[in-house]
Amino acid sequence: MLLLVLGHSWLLRRRRRSALVAVPLALVLLVAAAGIGEARQPARPERATPVDAAEFTAASTALLARRAGAVLTRDRAAWRADLDPHDQQFLARQERVFDALVQLRFDSWRYELLGRNYTVPALASRYGATPYVLPGVLLHYALRGYDPAPVARAQILTLARRDGRWLLSADSDVDELLPPAGHADPWDRRAVAIGQGRHSLVLADERDRDHLDDLVRTADEAVERVTCLWPMGWRRKVVVVAVRDQQLLETYFRLPEADSRDVGAITVRAFDDVPGWSQRPAPEPAQPPSRVIVNPRFFDPDNAQNLDLLTHEIAHVATLPTVGVGTPEWLVEGIAEYAAYRTYDSDELDPVQVSRELRAEAVAGSVALSTTGFYSGAVSDHYTAGWLACRLIEQRVGERGLRTFFARFRSTMRVYDAVPAQEAALQAVLGLSSAEFEQALATYTVQHAAVDEQG
Repeated sequence: MLLLVLGHSWLLRRRRRSALVAVPLALVLLVAAAGIGEARQPARPERATPVDAAEFTAASTALLARRAGAVLTRDRAAWRADLDPHDQQFLARQERVFDALVQLRFDSWRYELLGRNYTVPALASRYGATPYVLPGVLLHYALRGYDPAPVARAQILTLARRDGRWLLSADSDVDELLPPAGHADPWDRRAVAIGQGRHSLVLADERDRDHLDDLVRTADEAVERVTCLWPMGWRRKVVVVAVRDQQLLETYFRLPEADSRDVGAITVRAFDDVPGWSQRPAPEPAQPPSRVIVNPRFFDPDNAQNLDLLTHEIAHVATLPTVGVGTPEWLVEGIAEYAAYRTYDSDELDPVQVSRELRAEAVAGSVALSTTGFYSGAVSDHYTAGWLACRLIEQRVGERGLRTFFARFRSTMRVYDAVPAQEAALQAVLGLSSAEFEQALATYTVQHAAVDEQG
């Protein structure tokens, strides 16, 4: 999860993914048993005209270039010109998408035709004798002022040829088979309200437009809170997605071990390549794009705790350029928790409510910290222990020392570097071994925590 989902807020800690086959584009797309464009009528099968691959490539490349140009120039007529008029619902959705896009500024927006098409026999009855093709595409875009490098999104489009022209007929026929984050920007599924502050770009649900200004102010304040802890090494610009679309969030939880049920929000790293789709890896910028995505299952725009929630997630954005492959997971999440609650007085935080198991572990004299496997097992305890550990480090060496400790993991290149790197960092910054630190953490936990009787 660290490579894609950098971190997330855990809600239980305190109260306060049709068959589809890829075929090379070089093949002439004959629509018969292979399934592209065949429709079976009661009297006789009706077959689509075979598609010439070279002709399709040229036409689709030009169509996608016009579509990209329409976005960059905000030309609604050009956007509409390549849409198939036979599906009124699709046309309405495309109008809604364009309504959102014209509210944004893009440094770039382009489509990459991957050279592979898909065959989905189940779609034959919809298109009948009309030739149609489903090309795999990567959309690359960069939000002006927020994305220091482009972001790639996988899509499978449906293009149909009508009256000698190729038109875009659908963009979501097989979305369920896309990789994580494929065709999953907030404007792809619903109407959005977009607000911009000093540090934040908020993409909210249209139904929450009346709360948009408050959400922007909250996001800006969260950025400023994080900046007080982590002032250097990041752009202090964030994109917050707070739309009431559970499916959008679930696109990031397609792995068996991933579960969004108790997650308040996630911070996701945005890449300019998609594994298994991109033809070559993209260079990684020093400060990669990212998104903070609020879980619609729990989102309430009036909740006072949104500030703490966003502070936690934006701390992940700030620390991202400093996170190494071997940065311990307890530290990644612990410092985000620390950022969220650092401005509270101790009497507001203590005693920290912990599970009986964590309290018993502390009383026994040592609290183990999860360098890996953080998001499985007793996850709530892992968050709490990581947070308390960061509090303890700050108590001993201050916030500058906490930042120094975190930064020591930046050069780690392998997950299994976490344990030796942690040992070295603790010795260098605190003069303690890992065992000694976990003992000190146990004492600190006993002093500052109590059992959550309602947990």
